[in-house]
Amino acid sequence: MLENYKPLSYQSRIDLSKLNAEKTIKFEMIFSREDLLQIANDLDLESIKKTKMLGEFTRIDNDKWTLRAVMGATILQKSVLSLKPVTTRIDEKITRRIVNGPDLSIQKSELELNDDDFIDKELCLGNIFFECLALALPTYPKETNEVFDSISLAQKVGEIPSNEETSPFAILSALKKKDSDI
Repeated sequence: MLENYKPLSYQSRIDLSKLNAEKTIKFEMIFSREDLLQIANDLDLESIKKTKMLGEFTRIDNDKWTLRAVMGATILQKSVLSLKPVTTRIDEKITRRIVNGPDLSIQKSELELNDDDFIDKELCLGNIFFECLALALPTYPKETNEVFDSISLAQKVGEIPSNEETSPFAILSALKKKDSDI
């Protein structure tokens, strides 16, 4: 553990009223084996390891804080092309503004975008880690030099229908012929 960093578990909940007492709080998130298994299951990962989240809360005003942190994880996913395991290292910087209370700006205009995270009473840092990891995951994981071999089963067998056979008019003509044979 780093000096002056408060250890917090992935499941920890922070009472926002206690944050007002300190000007700055540094933290290090600790992940249990069960936490990592749950994250991997929820995000459909093969595995997750070497996880970290270090950061600090800085008080801006009463009931307003800035969260600055770095998070990281090494994940194992299946390739979308070959289904082979693909390892990816994710390291992200997180900056959030935390406000205690409901978001009153939504009542004014639902179209107005707001960068603040409005939290009522308790903050779960694990949720922030999970959200940032989910957004950073590769959408279509694959190895660097992996390419898609686009040969279909029909092409391999030699049963590729021609454009004339698959056109709507050819199909309609075949149906009419079949109808007249009855």
